[in-house]
Amino acid sequence: MSPSDHTAWLLISTTLLMLTLPGVALFYGGMVRKKNVVNTMGLPLLALALVSIGWVMVDGVAVTGEPSAAGTVRSADRPLEQFSDVIAGALALALVAGALVERMRVSFFLLFGSLWVTVVYAPVAHWVWGGGWLENLGVLDFAGGAVIHLTAGVTALVGVLLIGPRRGFGRTEMMPNSLPLSVCGAGFLWVGWFGFSAGARVTSMAASTIAVVAIQASACAAALSWTVAEWLQRDKPTALGTVSGAVAGLVAIAPAAGYVGPLSALVIGIGAGGACYMAVNFVKPILGYDDSLDVFGMHAVGGTWGMVATGLFASTGVNPDGSDGLFFGYPYQFFAQCVAVLAVWSFAAGATFVIVKGLQLVLPARVDADAELLGLDLSQHGEKGYS
Repeated sequence: MSPSDHTAWLLISTTLLMLTLPGVALFYGGMVRKKNVVNTMGLPLLALALVSIGWVMVDGVAVTGEPSAAGTVRSADRPLEQFSDVIAGALALALVAGALVERMRVSFFLLFGSLWVTVVYAPVAHWVWGGGWLENLGVLDFAGGAVIHLTAGVTALVGVLLIGPRRGFGRTEMMPNSLPLSVCGAGFLWVGWFGFSAGARVTSMAASTIAVVAIQASACAAALSWTVAEWLQRDKPTALGTVSGAVAGLVAIAPAAGYVGPLSALVIGIGAGGACYMAVNFVKPILGYDDSLDVFGMHAVGGTWGMVATGLFASTGVNPDGSDGLFFGYPYQFFAQCVAVLAVWSFAAGATFVIVKGLQLVLPARVDADAELLGLDLSQHGEKGYS
């Protein structure tokens, strides 16, 4: 591929990647109550704005690739490569918000997000993608299984445990307001996944093609396995279950996308659909935590399975120039992937605990009872999503 073609592909894939933010907004916005739709859909966009401004202020890198006060860009592609990481950081923060919606103050989210991206997301991204110790250990994470999904999912669990459940949780019916919105959002996420997993990271076109096939196979297998599990348990399949399964498959294939073949991707997807379904429908009710939109069950569980499965299925027979001499089921790779999972779980949980506890000393994390009853659309924004 010529340099100009490579730059053009980076532009296309980065544009596709941007679809994940409105995708999250729609997917989550359809699953909350009517009085919280505007707030829920606005938080992912605030996350994008917050992380993007932070990137500009800290990095000082112009999109044109020109030298700046903060440093010199090595090539015209470098800003696009960095920008894809920015969108990934915004996506991770938007996912965290999904666990805490319907009770969290916008001011708390902005302060928390600024600290979390700096203290949690950025270090993990450096460990795995920036020449850090996990990359040197040989950890494979093609598109964010650990960097995005484990950090967001573990943070979500710690956050909901510290901030507490929504008022009326377990006693009041909290039904989705618009499933069509959620279905559309899942569609945007699916398309956006091709941008990040198949193009925005520096890789060959062969690896990108492999990733596209793996993404499709995993998402479809997970959608069907979730649907079957739900059908067997509840006698009826739901559209929300099908798209939730697809998202679980997208999450699980993220670390493995460029390293596994179609059959392995099918296995990863089937495992993701089953594991995430169990986490959302059995583990969560048993433990009783209020993860509003099942971020932990989808992203921490799906990301963990995806990272471990990468260690089992990564193969040079699939991608000889992308898997650094690793073979199918190679024991060391499985070990490295498990080390990464344990490290990210521990670090994200500990750092999030410190951030949330520290911020709660100076700012309430949640709105008061009257504001929560009224709804965050009116109490936090002075707007109504529905008349």
